[in-house]
Amino acid sequence: MYILGFSVLLTICVFIYWVLIPPIHRSLFLLICSLFFCMLISIPNTFYFLFNIVVVYIISIFINRWYKNKKLLIKLTLIWLIGNLCFLKCTNILFKTGFWMHLSPKIGFANIILPLGVSFIIFRLIHYIVEVYRGNITESSFVDFSLYILFFPTFLAGPIDRFPKFYPQTIAIKKAGIDVSEINYGLYRIIKGIIKKTFIADNIARLIIPVLQHPSSYSRTVILCSTYGLLIQVYMDFSGYTDVAIGIARLFGYKIMENFNKPFLLKNQVLFFRSWHISLYSWIRDYFFFPIFGYRASRIKLYLGGILTMVVFSLWHKISVVFLISGIVTGIGALNWQLFQEIRKRHPFIKALTTINYKYLDLFLWFLNFNSFSLILVLLFFGFNGTLPILKRIFVFYRS
Repeated sequence: MYILGFSVLLTICVFIYWVLIPPIHRSLFLLICSLFFCMLISIPNTFYFLFNIVVVYIISIFINRWYKNKKLLIKLTLIWLIGNLCFLKCTNILFKTGFWMHLSPKIGFANIILPLGVSFIIFRLIHYIVEVYRGNITESSFVDFSLYILFFPTFLAGPIDRFPKFYPQTIAIKKAGIDVSEINYGLYRIIKGIIKKTFIADNIARLIIPVLQHPSSYSRTVILCSTYGLLIQVYMDFSGYTDVAIGIARLFGYKIMENFNKPFLLKNQVLFFRSWHISLYSWIRDYFFFPIFGYRASRIKLYLGGILTMVVFSLWHKISVVFLISGIVTGIGALNWQLFQEIRKRHPFIKALTTINYKYLDLFLWFLNFNSFSLILVLLFFGFNGTLPILKRIFVFYRS
């Protein structure tokens, strides 16, 4: 019923967008649609987003035009945006533990809920203001800028597109007519995403979640298959949403970036995360790793930066001890691969040996990467207490 209602509303919006609205006002209409979508989720959160959008837009004008102390201004803006994100992500954890648990009802923080889409909104704002500071973005209209930040197909779960790619499309659409081939491709991606999410991911979840919640009741083979099934379920769920987002964007004439590129076929964690949630990984690389650790840092600093990049990537999803540990583990895994490549370059004998048997080494590395990420996902979903019985059931602690 929900899908049917959304489909009808989307069809009406697409018809008005291409047929009834003057081309010059298409971005304004799409912004209104995005605001309506935000308000359906939460009206207060929508005004919170709009406040940050206005602040960043005004600051970008100052940076672009006449403000002399741009460095101070960009620092204060980043402190504000990152501080907002950290506060919202950490508040519920902080005020549910220890002394703060008793204090929070008195000071009004007891029921703060993380706004849906806030991470993607703030990451886009950070990207925009940093690129304005670097001189890569000149001024744009407030409507076009706001549309980029609140674009409703990518509002909740990305991908995190870049303004220099998004804005030229906005300008071109104001002069273009409807392209039937783009509409057909958009519908294809939407249907593909719905099949992935509804028919594959949801059904897999219904099968494997009870198994992984009560591992002692099932055989080792069933538990192992359910562990792999969790990885497939997460991929189908997230990539299905991405397909729908890309498809809806195409209906309005926008080509947004892909978020997945066959990650399960890759043999190491560096390549894996470059192909899994591509927009988030590239954002963290461009706005965390390179600015802080740079291209010419010492080897030790680069190694540390690689691990911290994966920690930030993991904690972005959820701030908890489990996600912190998963970030460290994946960072160390990526570091091990980097060290292995450096050893191969320095020692011709090892390079020759691994080259001769590379097809077998590739198979082993793929198997190791696939299984390690499967176990990390189990840890993320079920925590330490839930993961230990699963590991016991898979390995030697129990007999099938």
